[in-house]
Amino acid sequence: MRHFLFAVFALLLSVGGFLLPAGAWAQDAVAPNACVPPSYRNDVRPDPDGEPTEVTIGMLIADLVAISDVDQSISVDVVLRMRWTDPRLAAYEGCKLPISAIWFPELILKNSGRMFSRWPETVSIEEGGRVTYQQRVSGSFSTYHKLEGYPFDPVEISLRFYPLDWSIEKLVFKDDPGFTGSAPLLNISDWRLLSVEAAVQTQDINGFHQTRASYELKITAARYTSYYFWKIMLPISMIVVMSWFAFWIDPKEFGTQIGLSATSVLTMVAFIFATTNLLPRLGYFTMLDKYVAASTVFVFIALFQSLATGYMTSQGRHALALRLDRISRVVFPLGFIVTCVMFYTALV
Repeated sequence: MRHFLFAVFALLLSVGGFLLPAGAWAQDAVAPNACVPPSYRNDVRPDPDGEPTEVTIGMLIADLVAISDVDQSISVDVVLRMRWTDPRLAAYEGCKLPISAIWFPELILKNSGRMFSRWPETVSIEEGGRVTYQQRVSGSFSTYHKLEGYPFDPVEISLRFYPLDWSIEKLVFKDDPGFTGSAPLLNISDWRLLSVEAAVQTQDINGFHQTRASYELKITAARYTSYYFWKIMLPISMIVVMSWFAFWIDPKEFGTQIGLSATSVLTMVAFIFATTNLLPRLGYFTMLDKYVAASTVFVFIALFQSLATGYMTSQGRHALALRLDRISRVVFPLGFIVTCVMFYTALV
């Protein structure tokens, strides 16, 4: 009986040897991962006692989704590339490592908004410990651009980045001109991109009492002004011209003359309210605001002129009223043309 039990036990051991993985018998059989630095401090930059670590940085505009004058914001999609040398990683050429496993210069965007990373947070290790980080970042960010010449002036938008934890004594930026620009086809339809430039500067960070390197991406864009001409400027001009029709109505037809002038005023007011959401709300007048305001003044003056000629006619001065109408037929169009020329000269 004893020999029989021993034979059964030996048989079970032999069968289990085939069913169980080899690692269950020998823990030493698991090979270490060749792309994981065994003794590496990711809180220590390369050569901490030497010169500041130089990080080459560049950005490409992959897509420009929207530029909002009303909200003072930009929705953009950029490809970021950073390169630096870490001699401690020279033995890991060809590896891809997560940024959490190595020293990584994390960036902060000065503009309000949130960045979303779309690619894996990894770096590639090349010969000599050359580290390359490439990421596609998207988001909507606050901007500030002057709008005195809106909508006919080009707009300069800046996105400024700086390192989170490293002062200028420990980390410096270097521009990567070969990785600055934009994609040939962008998703935005009402703007055209004029230029994309990069600048490496220094910046004093409030609250940190430090001077840090900064990378500024400057985007210059211009609006397609045909939209504003056909949707706003031309209809307003037509309302102004409509108010002049009262000058061809005999002042004896006082009710018809006043009715046409009042209709012009009400039409202008309604149109301004209808287009309010299309225009940015600012504490100063833009060029388009000035044009709208000047046109409104012309319409109201035409109303007052109709009141004046009607009053003259009621007082028996019909001839004077007709003469004022004839003068207005020339003065009003001429004054409006001069005003438009002045706006155009200011833009040019």
